[in-house]
Amino acid sequence: MKTFLVILAAATSLLLPLHTYSQSTDISELETALRSAAGPQRVEVLLALTNAHLQAGDYDKALEYAENATSLAERIKRNDLKALSLSREGKVLMLRGKKGLFAKDPASRLRESNKILGKSGNSDKTLLLENLEQLRALAVRNNRNSEVADIDAQIARAKEISTPAPGLELLVLEKQQEIAEQMAAMNNQILELSKSQQGAAGSSNPRAVGSDKERQKLMEELSASRALIDKMTDDQLKASLLLMQQRTKLDSMEYRNKVDSLNIANAELAVRESRSERNFYIAGFIAVLLLAGGSLYSFIRARQNAKVLGEKNKLIRAEQERSENLLLNILPALVAEELKKQGSTNARYFEDVSVLFADFVGFSKIAEKLTPQQLVTELDTCFRAFDEIIARHGLEKIKTIGDAYMAAGGLPNGGGSQLRDMIEAAREMQTWLATWNAERARQKQPVFEARIGIHSGPVVAGVVGSKKFAFDIWGDTVNIAARIEAAGEGGKINISGEVFEMVKDYFACKYRGKIAAKNKGEIDMYFVEN
Repeated sequence: MKTFLVILAAATSLLLPLHTYSQSTDISELETALRSAAGPQRVEVLLALTNAHLQAGDYDKALEYAENATSLAERIKRNDLKALSLSREGKVLMLRGKKGLFAKDPASRLRESNKILGKSGNSDKTLLLENLEQLRALAVRNNRNSEVADIDAQIARAKEISTPAPGLELLVLEKQQEIAEQMAAMNNQILELSKSQQGAAGSSNPRAVGSDKERQKLMEELSASRALIDKMTDDQLKASLLLMQQRTKLDSMEYRNKVDSLNIANAELAVRESRSERNFYIAGFIAVLLLAGGSLYSFIRARQNAKVLGEKNKLIRAEQERSENLLLNILPALVAEELKKQGSTNARYFEDVSVLFADFVGFSKIAEKLTPQQLVTELDTCFRAFDEIIARHGLEKIKTIGDAYMAAGGLPNGGGSQLRDMIEAAREMQTWLATWNAERARQKQPVFEARIGIHSGPVVAGVVGSKKFAFDIWGDTVNIAARIEAAGEGGKINISGEVFEMVKDYFACKYRGKIAAKNKGEIDMYFVEN
């Protein structure tokens, strides 16, 4: 019993300064204190930081400090601190909730904390009850009713053990008070005898010898009184446990009586129900026979109708997807969505758009050497390759006009001209043509050399007309880009001076001087070097 009281006092003295520490010190001060702390004191500071971050709502940081406290308490073999750290881990995990597929289980931390309390004989009933209450909350959250009932029984047992019988406690206190008064009187007598012995020291007074014997006798009585107090404390614990066992037996007997009464009532009710059910089933069986034929027929018809409807819905969805994909092949996604919702679209002004024109050199002479079918096939091969390159660089194909190919950057969301992406795409287009033409030259087929021109500036973009929708762009920027392409050379990329100023730090370019462009006067032009 003495050991039990000593451990309880030690646990209380440990928790009280920890609570005060965490309440009176902010997080920065605790982190400063953590640098110089070691051993049990470091565990206390880690738990104080856990509580501080828990109050601040930073559950990830609180969990980190709680886990560090548990690890350190285990290394220094302090089971009382480890039980408290595991309890804090469980509380933080429960408040934070699950994160990820391999989330940690708060219930396992709480059960391990209680297991340590039981093995070490720790009498921290407050921590034990707190763990049980949190386990109960988790069981309620997960709808585990049987587990809730089991935890309630554990909480009841913990509370009964920690609370002795009121009448027995009062009796023990009165007896302890009486013995304490006797012990105080004995102590006073011993002090008086000691003083008298000191006064008679060195003499052979027989009275002094008698005082020695009397003092020895009082000391023996005092020791017996102290032993009686300890024995009464042990008896109190045994009596409390015995009382709890008797109470549990009575509760169990009362519960069994109630269960037996309930079983009898249920049996009587079952007999009455069986009689009424028999009559009901006879009438119901007749009704079922009459309705079975009609229900079966209705079920078969409904199933056939559902199958037909499902097939029609699949066809409708397939056609809808085809229509949407076809619309997205013709128009940009933003414009297509606006057209579906409103039935029309509004033209938009874009301040910074890059425009690319590509045209094949000597296309008329090539057309004379190929049949119409071959010519269309070759153009389709080139334009398919251009489409893939343009899409990969996040650009927008506008249209094809005969052997001319037009694309733009910065549409339809107005995210900038994307000049660097457009020049990279133009380079890939010329590289693809060079590889393709090398193969055609080996087969002695006519080659396709393309002029590419790029310019940037403001444009207006939108859809015009009510039939055969086509997304297009207009403005002086488009006209200049067409003139720059016409002034270029086969296999090269020709850009305007405005484009050069924006990409000169990224691409090597060769100045061509001022070149006359139709209806635009002289324009600075540059070739992008491969």
